[in-house]
Amino acid sequence: TFFASILGGSVIIGFGQGFQPVCGFNNGAKRYDRIRKMFSFCIKASTAFMILFGSCAFAFAPGLIKFFRDDPEVISAGIPMLRFQCITAPLHGVIVMTNMLVQNMGKTFQASFLAVARQGLFFIPLVIVMTGVMGITGLQLAQSAADLLTAAVTVFFTAGAVKNLKKLENEIENKELQT
Repeated sequence: TFFASILGGSVIIGFGQGFQPVCGFNNGAKRYDRIRKMFSFCIKASTAFMILFGSCAFAFAPGLIKFFRDDPEVISAGIPMLRFQCITAPLHGVIVMTNMLVQNMGKTFQASFLAVARQGLFFIPLVIVMTGVMGITGLQLAQSAADLLTAAVTVFFTAGAVKNLKKLENEIENKELQT
């Protein structure tokens, strides 16, 4: 499950790394309208990609798991884990793109929080608690639960960042109208 999850996530991170310099350039040029449009496009494109990627990985989960390990116990544990991750895979687009946006907008707390949330802040405690309570099923669900929690926090950061961009756009428009 690690390989399939990392493969799709790596594509999204690469896409986000292409977004970052363009976002940074437009931030410096005070073209906040362009940033909002690019951000919206990147979220839509990355989410669509992860829906497609996640659907394929979900459908071919048994073969993907078996490709890496031909052990019946690993296959039976790995299939549900991979499928749970495929269900939450579309959330990666908004998580990664928001992280890239807030980095470029100088929101260091938000960027740092999102950088550690999924794999550290949420995942590690969830593995411990969910495995203790639910056994192997808890382990299989832990990453997806961490993704859901990270996405929930990301929604607030996204709303704040977009609101800030709109505010900056309005300030520029007001200055232009005054001159």
